[in-house]
Amino acid sequence: MLFAPMSLKVNSDCDIMKIATLLITYIMLMQVSFAPVLCQEPYSGDDGEVREMVLDHSLLTVQLYRKGWPMSYPVIRLTGDVPLVLEFDDLSKEQPTFMYRMIHCTAHWTPSDLSEQEYLEGYPENEIRSSTPSFNTYYSYLHYHLQIPNEDIRPMISGNYLLLVYRDGNPDDVVFTKRFMVTEGRVNIEASAHIPDLSQYSDCCQEVDFTVKHSGVRIDDPFNETSAVIYQNGLWDLGIDGLQPYMVNDGQLIYDFQEENIFPGGNEFRFFDTKNTRTPTYFVQRIEFVDPYFHFELKPDKPQSPYNYFYKEDINGRYAVEAEGSQDPGVDADYVFVHFRLDHPLPLEGSVYIAGALTNWQFDDLSRMEYNTEKQAYMKSLLLKQGVYNYRYLFLPSFNEQFDMAEIEGSHSETGNEYLILFYHRPPGTRYDRLLGHQVVHNQ
Repeated sequence: MLFAPMSLKVNSDCDIMKIATLLITYIMLMQVSFAPVLCQEPYSGDDGEVREMVLDHSLLTVQLYRKGWPMSYPVIRLTGDVPLVLEFDDLSKEQPTFMYRMIHCTAHWTPSDLSEQEYLEGYPENEIRSSTPSFNTYYSYLHYHLQIPNEDIRPMISGNYLLLVYRDGNPDDVVFTKRFMVTEGRVNIEASAHIPDLSQYSDCCQEVDFTVKHSGVRIDDPFNETSAVIYQNGLWDLGIDGLQPYMVNDGQLIYDFQEENIFPGGNEFRFFDTKNTRTPTYFVQRIEFVDPYFHFELKPDKPQSPYNYFYKEDINGRYAVEAEGSQDPGVDADYVFVHFRLDHPLPLEGSVYIAGALTNWQFDDLSRMEYNTEKQAYMKSLLLKQGVYNYRYLFLPSFNEQFDMAEIEGSHSETGNEYLILFYHRPPGTRYDRLLGHQVVHNQ
């Protein structure tokens, strides 16, 4: 039965609020149940680069991490014994069969020239067999779980990999992709993140310098054989790649630049907590149960000061699935509607997005906010699993392909950020980029 808003009588502001909440619930349910892809680019771009994307909006809370460290980067050692864990929830109630494959990639995330037999041991196509229905939740879902490597498949060489998950054995029906890396751990990377040396960047930005010590690894021509990449806070679109050494010493490659390794500092992430469905906690203004789901209305946000920096602890754009009294958050944490509001006196000439792992760092219709002229605010509602979340607002000016991080959040050199450094080597005569090592460094 379809919801008929015109048939409801409005007797008070409370009734208006309930009607609005029901409308939002109905719209969100329609999106989850029936909208496969909205204004979403394919996972492979025009330049051949394969990207990390969730293409089916009925699949939520997609995570890939080192076992035991849910907030870690998806990096495993080639000879290590700590696997990666893939988790996600299917809210569609269709119970399809999910299959997966792995694509070996270059340092620039384009598919390599290798065949699957050259980089994989086992079966190239496998089924995700482990699924568990949610328990004692208002919003029912199937929770999927997979470890990589496993008895069916194992990467044989180092480098970048793209995990493809698709529906009902049809490789053209990809539902999401995730990037991960397999490292050999052959080099030692010493790194630091700090205020830039050049004065024009000292207030807004951060500089990442590092040295690769490769004792035992022969590198004859480091300027043509090697490649280094730096990513900020796990965001693939905020990276500096193709770095060549500034200086070469015996057994050392030094990457100490003035401008080539500069990142915008941004600001500390905003956060909220939905673990408790009874009492509003951090930055939650109101919790309302509109049968059959919970709604969390966050306190109104405002643009951050571009001049003043205030420290607050965050988790660098990530989230942690948690629920009060939970025995296993993977299956007994509920899904709730979270309502965001960013007060702004006038609409900006462009689009405002909710950014972070909560939206898979994707910028599409599901993360783009709508401006409400009456309330003078940008508004958006998301369906999220209970937990602790980080997020920020990013502004994309009209007719521009580059986000302005500082427009709403500001940008400061003091901001606490995390950087992932990857070092690749392709010796003469080889056909793929070996990932020899990685390092994670914080500026605070």
